[in-house]
Amino acid sequence: MRTLSILHHRLHRLARIIFSKSTAGYTGCHHLRKSVSICVICAALFCGCDRRDITYYMESEITLLADWSDARLETATEGSTTLFFPRTGGAGYKTVLMGNRNREVARLPEGCYDAVIFNRSFGDFSSVSFRGDTYATMEAYLSKVETRTDPDTRVTTRVVTASPERIAADRTECFTVSEAMLGNYSPEALNRNRAAVPADSEAGTDPYTLRFHPLALTQKIRVTVHIAGLNNVRTALCTLDGVPESIFLATGLPSGKNVSQQFMLENPVFDEGSVFDGSMTGEFNVFGFDTAIAHALHFKAGLVDGKTVYEQHFDDIEFTTAEPMDEYGEIIIHITLSVGRIDDVKPEGGSDSGFGAEVEGWGDVEDCDVDM
Repeated sequence: MRTLSILHHRLHRLARIIFSKSTAGYTGCHHLRKSVSICVICAALFCGCDRRDITYYMESEITLLADWSDARLETATEGSTTLFFPRTGGAGYKTVLMGNRNREVARLPEGCYDAVIFNRSFGDFSSVSFRGDTYATMEAYLSKVETRTDPDTRVTTRVVTASPERIAADRTECFTVSEAMLGNYSPEALNRNRAAVPADSEAGTDPYTLRFHPLALTQKIRVTVHIAGLNNVRTALCTLDGVPESIFLATGLPSGKNVSQQFMLENPVFDEGSVFDGSMTGEFNVFGFDTAIAHALHFKAGLVDGKTVYEQHFDDIEFTTAEPMDEYGEIIIHITLSVGRIDDVKPEGGSDSGFGAEVEGWGDVEDCDVDM
């Protein structure tokens, strides 16, 4: 302070000498000399002192870790997406794409965030889309839905023509980025900030690390239909009602809107010792299916004559769960039904069975001896 006072005094005297000779008789010279002296002092201070660049960091570097071991996903190579919803500033979110779905680094401004993670990205699904711009409203919904009207009853039904791919998610609420956390990635602040991290940071107490443990939002349903007269069936299509249209990522709860799921029955297997009776199965995924409420299933088969259709409706069907689980660790919801006998029809083209084949052009049968 003493140095600055001496410098100010000397500069002020210099200014007085200069202006006393060059502005004699000018009534405003006193104020002018004072202003000039202040300018000279400021210039001297800026030129004479060491200058240091000042950098203001507006973000904090956050490590995202995800454990997908209980997500029941089909592949470990797909990425994931994390959405950060700030609690202030209205609707909207920050999207962080994770090519390595197990670990990624994101930078966040100061604030409190609700976050959601899910496998893949918005555009990686073929039968699932997303909607909502807040933490509470973000949901995955079925994108392959058709609206159909029965020509006789005029009843309108929304039917899903493709089941959703497997999806898993997790969330965290009010993850806080404080002012003290900003710039933790800068060289001058890295050691200082990391020094404050507890020794057991791997246990999840590191304030710069956000951990997720996603769980599956979809369930698998397997339908087995026993058919007396399976030999007469060419194709079989089923429709199951009471299927949730969407599911909220933050809570894992299905929405209140339901649709009907359409699916094909495949893999005909005849009963042991029979060429007439057997079973067909179908599998599909659903969002948060509730087996505690009544569900109905409609069975429709196209027969081998190419014109006959067999239909049967089942109300309040029963469910069982499969043990052991499937190859991905998922418990399967089973539906097992038996339809009435399907009468024999003449196959289109002359075949005796819908799953048989004709052999023509072999010529006449001849008996002959084969040397062994």
